[in-house]
Amino acid sequence: MLQVVEQIAEFRRAALDAAAIVAVTDRNGRITSVNQKFCDLSGYSEDELIGSTHAIVNSGLHDRAFFRELYRTILSDNIWRGVICNRAKCGRLYWVDTTIVPNGDASGFTAIRFDVTPLKEAEQQLWNQANLDPLTNLPNRRRLIELLAAKVARAEPFAVAILDLDHFKDINDTAGHDIGDRLLTEVAADLRAAIDADEVIGRLGGDEFALILSDHRDERALSRKLARLVQTVRAHPLSETFGWRINASIGAARYPAHGTSESDLLKNADIALYVAKDGGRGRAHVFRKADREAAERRASLHIAVQQALSDDRLFVVYQPILSFDAPGIPAFEALLRWQGTDGVVERPSAFASVFEDERTAAEIGLFVLSRVIEQIERWNAAEHEIDFVSVNATLGDFRDPAFVNAIADAVGTGRIRPQQLCIEITESMVMDRSAKMIRRAATRLRELGVKLAFDDFGTGFASLSHLRDLPLDIVKIDRSFVARMGNLGPDQVIVRSLIDLAHGLGIRVIAEGVERNDQLEALSSYGCDQIQGYLIAKPMRDTEATRFVVPSLNPRALWAA
Repeated sequence: MLQVVEQIAEFRRAALDAAAIVAVTDRNGRITSVNQKFCDLSGYSEDELIGSTHAIVNSGLHDRAFFRELYRTILSDNIWRGVICNRAKCGRLYWVDTTIVPNGDASGFTAIRFDVTPLKEAEQQLWNQANLDPLTNLPNRRRLIELLAAKVARAEPFAVAILDLDHFKDINDTAGHDIGDRLLTEVAADLRAAIDADEVIGRLGGDEFALILSDHRDERALSRKLARLVQTVRAHPLSETFGWRINASIGAARYPAHGTSESDLLKNADIALYVAKDGGRGRAHVFRKADREAAERRASLHIAVQQALSDDRLFVVYQPILSFDAPGIPAFEALLRWQGTDGVVERPSAFASVFEDERTAAEIGLFVLSRVIEQIERWNAAEHEIDFVSVNATLGDFRDPAFVNAIADAVGTGRIRPQQLCIEITESMVMDRSAKMIRRAATRLRELGVKLAFDDFGTGFASLSHLRDLPLDIVKIDRSFVARMGNLGPDQVIVRSLIDLAHGLGIRVIAEGVERNDQLEALSSYGCDQIQGYLIAKPMRDTEATRFVVPSLNPRALWAA
């Protein structure tokens, strides 16, 4: 009978050794026995383990309180159960589901473990997917809000900042998304190194990062720190890749002065970021109460314009453009107007902030374009001859392929003749950051046969090389030069020089803001091709513009009106 019991006991030990990781310790925690599975998983030999404590496989992941509770339990002759992370001899971490049982003879303890590393790694992978940004490995928006909520719960002063890379879309457009991703990754690492160990940086999405910064009761100290973060981005070596300096704008809000909830803090930091961008970019700004009031006005204006778009209270007016060589065939510039619910008609300058949202700008641009195409169709159907109608474009129009596609569709289906449409761009749009994108769109327009005009020429910062590199048909001299033309004055010299320069490159010239006969006469003597301004006519609704193109009316007579 005793032999049978011993056989059963031996079988149980063998079965346990085959299925589990087993170690026996004395009351002082020194290992007295291990099975082969323990050696295989830990990487230590039996000789290395016997006589040691489990400190030999301590991962450092659990704090002292964890082990105090474990030993308190087993020294009270109770069974302890839990999951422990250990470190193998090679440095690899592994996880074991552990049961520690006090031996019945009080000689020590038997630990029975099962390797659950694959399960823990799968759990960690799922956690990472839910909480970390896959590109930068920083906390994502969801995790940031959790960390921010925990910080708010501690009710200790801190600051929240939102940092945005200036003109990041242009980097993607010019250098490609691979370079853009590399820039985001490297800037993330630079910013992480620039903040304290107890501070947090995460990625909200796109090129926006959020930071949770430690106690900043002193706003001046916070401002200095924000300025250092801006400088960190500015000093990034990838600047040389693009030929212009990479900048960042940053806005910050302080707890509890600027908000006592995570949503309010993020909202106010975002408002401060807008102020930083609006102030010229590449700078930092700490939230002020007046900033929120201004943001609320902008939001209300944005909603009102969107509603006006739905209610058909946005409309297009047309200002005539007349040629010296063909005064009976007018061209027009299409201009946007907004009629408020109070009946007051506003120019785009009154709601310029709306165009900062490129999606809205693109939506409005498509609206204007569609109205112009419809108007040209009506004039063609009535056999009214026009030169062209020009439409002012924004960067938002060119970022959205729908704008150029709509032009291609109107030309391709024969709704309009390509030369009847002119797209105006400004010098500020053709800065280095967006030049490649504009050039691609301009090339496609030229292939379609559509005219391209350079608006406000002479007032921006674009180099003269753009006159050579872009397929331009027209340059428009800004009204500020025309208004100050006087006998032998500097503006007169500038206007004459601009006309000669454009003509030398085979480009026609339109002078804007012509209001006096002496301006008309001077421009005619300089060889200017076309003029636009109140001397001819103010912008007019489509019905008035139609009367303007009726052949029986002599438009030249209006020049002296």
